[in-house]
Amino acid sequence: MAAKTYDYNGLIAETWDLLRGDTSLWSSRPYFLQLIRDSGEPALDVACGTGRLLLDYMAEGIDIDGVDYAADMIAVCRQKAEAAGLKPNLYLQRMQELALPRRYQTIIVPSSSFLHLTDPQDAQRALKRFYEHLRPGGSLAMSMRVFEPETEATEWEIDQEAIRPADGATIRRWFRCSYDERDRLQNTEDRYEIIKDGQIIASQSFAGQPYLTWYPVGEAIALLEYAGFVAVGAHADFTFEPAAEDERSYIVLGKRS
Repeated sequence: MAAKTYDYNGLIAETWDLLRGDTSLWSSRPYFLQLIRDSGEPALDVACGTGRLLLDYMAEGIDIDGVDYAADMIAVCRQKAEAAGLKPNLYLQRMQELALPRRYQTIIVPSSSFLHLTDPQDAQRALKRFYEHLRPGGSLAMSMRVFEPETEATEWEIDQEAIRPADGATIRRWFRCSYDERDRLQNTEDRYEIIKDGQIIASQSFAGQPYLTWYPVGEAIALLEYAGFVAVGAHADFTFEPAAEDERSYIVLGKRS
């Protein structure tokens, strides 16, 4: 079966929360919550997925909207919101084409989602859209990662596995990747399987070529400055401490003037 273009629909969305497990103690949760409280509301969660942060923050009284380009992810988020008695504003749009009805005091882009914009023009378009959707003085915060490319393509390996409570089926994600180190690109292949009584009852493959890119701290700061942001800087790995130039996990921040 040919692999689909990586679009975060299908089995990816269906099994996303189960394979991720308990995310309540992830360091990104208190970091972005404090950032929103410091910068102000309303807030926008870009690439909100199934609502990991969005629904949690709404439950704490934060005025926050969500946007994602994957319809199945948004559908799961709506189901979870309804079960929790929440009514979020959810939008199905790509970040580089953002056109929402209101402006925000804080925009967050968690989970290194910005790095999926591997075309430099798309990255600049997205930053311009973020800028236009901020109120004057509003803040943008994007989590970023710097990868250490392997010299050869990796072999297939089981990256995640979990038991589905509803029927005891095993949910398994296989993964392999290769790198274009010169252009800082990662190519990814994933295969999702549902296994019941030792038989694969469903399988779906996805390929992203390229899947993501990455930026050293200084380049990320320059990107935001080029897009018009001011007071640009970076925090180290979900702390409020300044990021070093060789940081592998960091948050880049900027304000609309």
